[in-house]
Amino acid sequence: MTVEMAFNEFLITQQLRGNSPKTIEYYRRCCLPLLMFLGLDTGTEQFKNSHLRSYFLTLRQRNLSSNSIKSYTKGIKAFLTWMYQEEYISDNLAQRCTLPKAQRKTIDVLSSEEIAALFKSFDIKRYGSLRDFCICALMLDSGLRRAEIVRLKLGDVHLSEGYIIVNGKGDKQRMVPLGFRSRKHLIKYIALRPVVVTHDSLFLTKTGTPITEYTIHRLFKTLKAQKLAQGIFIPRIHAHLLRHTFATQYLENGGNIYALQLILGHTSLDMVKRYVHLTQAKTVVNFAQYSPLDNLPKR
Repeated sequence: MTVEMAFNEFLITQQLRGNSPKTIEYYRRCCLPLLMFLGLDTGTEQFKNSHLRSYFLTLRQRNLSSNSIKSYTKGIKAFLTWMYQEEYISDNLAQRCTLPKAQRKTIDVLSSEEIAALFKSFDIKRYGSLRDFCICALMLDSGLRRAEIVRLKLGDVHLSEGYIIVNGKGDKQRMVPLGFRSRKHLIKYIALRPVVVTHDSLFLTKTGTPITEYTIHRLFKTLKAQKLAQGIFIPRIHAHLLRHTFATQYLENGGNIYALQLILGHTSLDMVKRYVHLTQAKTVVNFAQYSPLDNLPKR
């Protein structure tokens, strides 16, 4: 069997496992350059560790960032692990792939002034603007991803109970709480939402068709370009920035890191711990509120 045939089978397996098209494309982007380097007609039994060393050397010579090399390596390791399990290669080459230490990027978040300006800029008396307000509210106040917003169904929203059911990555469902303001505006939005029998998507266009990820992309492109309330520009704004802001402020306001992991839908606590360092400065400033000695009753 050639490495090309094995890789095609690997992609089919990922589809059968229910992985998203984005995940499939990620594996394709990570592994195809390696297969081209080897030669698509190379037999899997000819694939050796020396090929891996040579390939990763070429990646480093391209002056790629450590984060990019780490991303490529993770995708390749998944493919190599699968080939070993399927006995297409006799050596567990995935164990030979060492992940480089990736540079930890500083996570940007919105300030309170920017948040206020963002939400004051929506004219909630208009259907389209109210819908966009609700989309941003679910990202900022519940930490939803762009794709999760698009997949929301009307039946997923439980306003009286104060939560929504979110279909996350890998079709994994989770229960996400709703803030009071999010619930209040969702009630208004649902009352104005076009009544369409054939579509049960929560967020619809003015013509009654489900929104797409491009709809949200266009929304944030508009927000980047316009002056918001109080004359504030936020040219760096994007959908995931609202999710980052939610996670950071959730912890700053005393939220539990384990509860945050469940809300965000992360399988690993390590993904959530990156938000902790953003709250450290505030912890130092407000230490007097928590100091055991400072809070002793005064005599």
